[in-house]
Amino acid sequence: MIRFESTVYTHFIAQKETPCTIDFLSASLLRFECRTSLNQTFLNNYLMIYNVGGGLNLAIGGETVELGAGDLVIVSPFTTYSGIAAPEHSAKDNGTSFYLVEFSCSNFSFFPLEKYAVFEGANAVESPLAELFSKYVRSEAESYICDVLLLETIYIAERLAKETTPQQQLAVKVRDHVLQNLMKPLTAESLAAEFGYNKDYLGRVFKTEFGRTLKDYINVQKLALAKKLLITSDMPVAAVGQFLGWADLNQFLKYFKYHEGVTPAQYRKRESN
Repeated sequence: MIRFESTVYTHFIAQKETPCTIDFLSASLLRFECRTSLNQTFLNNYLMIYNVGGGLNLAIGGETVELGAGDLVIVSPFTTYSGIAAPEHSAKDNGTSFYLVEFSCSNFSFFPLEKYAVFEGANAVESPLAELFSKYVRSEAESYICDVLLLETIYIAERLAKETTPQQQLAVKVRDHVLQNLMKPLTAESLAAEFGYNKDYLGRVFKTEFGRTLKDYINVQKLALAKKLLITSDMPVAAVGQFLGWADLNQFLKYFKYHEGVTPAQYRKRESN
């Protein structure tokens, strides 16, 4: 089971204010070489079906859904589904194969999901699903690893569910740039110059997509990394500040205490006890 809040999910999509718990339950990979009916099943949990290849016709809550190779569907709990695996629909004579992943979620707010949601051309989910299935059947990983792989798959589906506008693409590029350059001095002004946009415009675009200002986002990410280094390494406080882009130790000390209420040394001592 994995529980995350907006500050964690920021690394994926950031706009989530409500804590959420995801719990991976099971994974299967089914293969059929001939036309096969799938019995009607009532779902108590969420179900993810990814069609690797071949034809797959489903009836979900009384509605017909056809999945081609590379298509994904996520079905909500308290829904019935049945289906027909139809290998003859495949361009290659390799039968029909698809992943089934069952999971629970305390608050599914990633994208609208009433009975189900279909994502065409979701080939990007095949890699994390294959790894998830492999680790599950071989019991190679702790349960949280499977939860993380599941979350990665849901994140891909969310990106597919959103209409990606140029503004959204820009916001994602800025976010990725911040995460990749936390060891450098970063400001809203420097980012605007880096990307060639007006500072106010870039700030509005970023806040619309990620729910916080550029300054707040930079502060959260830098402080999170600073605290991690203070706890998990023996780097001197001055070295931590330099690593995160402060040439002046006093500026780093003031910055850290302003946001955390204690100095870096006090924070390290408190957390090590």
